[in-house]
Amino acid sequence: MDGAMTDEVKRIALDRRVCVVREGRIDIRPERAAIIGPFIGLVIAGALFVAIAMYSNDLSVYILAPMLLGAVILTPFSGMGFLYSLIGAAVVIETAKQSVRFHQGVLGLGLGTVELVPFWKVDHIEVEDWVTGEVTIGGRAPFELRAWDIILVKVSGKRLPLAQVMAAANNDLIDEAWDRAVDAAEAIGAMVGKPVVITAEVEGTAEADAAAPAEAGEERPGRAEPAAG
Repeated sequence: MDGAMTDEVKRIALDRRVCVVREGRIDIRPERAAIIGPFIGLVIAGALFVAIAMYSNDLSVYILAPMLLGAVILTPFSGMGFLYSLIGAAVVIETAKQSVRFHQGVLGLGLGTVELVPFWKVDHIEVEDWVTGEVTIGGRAPFELRAWDIILVKVSGKRLPLAQVMAAANNDLIDEAWDRAVDAAEAIGAMVGKPVVITAEVEGTAEADAAAPAEAGEERPGRAEPAAG
């Protein structure tokens, strides 16, 4: 039974990323669909190299040169993107190392550490409103988006973005998106042993109509509301 709990993996969908929660470790990494773009790039680059090898005697140098240049450019960038999608992570949180590691992006394959935050330097995990603006499609009425940012706040006051969650403001899935943002923040807060502070406005979500935690006794573990005043 204990072994089953240890091997349990929880995946929380974020904006273009996924929060993978395991026993003693959390990875915020590219979602599985992110591998499609780099894979297509590798296929195109491979096709260009094959075409150059097969038709080098029949094609003009003015055609071969752009084909070779495109293949040479596509191959390394698509390869790095492919590896990043497979094994890379933007943020790694480990209890064994008692630290939160922020990794480089695609060019660093999501491996090189750009910032290391020990657990004792973390003050709290915050869920705040993420300003996205409005999107107009075809000159029609603006399409409003609702989004939340999950922030690691250090004792020094420095704020480090961990992930975002986005949903259409007029969509029935807004409550589900809000729950994902809070669940990810609480998982991170529990891992680092720090409180989760909600500063985002919950208007428009089911939580806005719920009874206050003090009255209903339903406050979720690891969460803390900001002090008034």
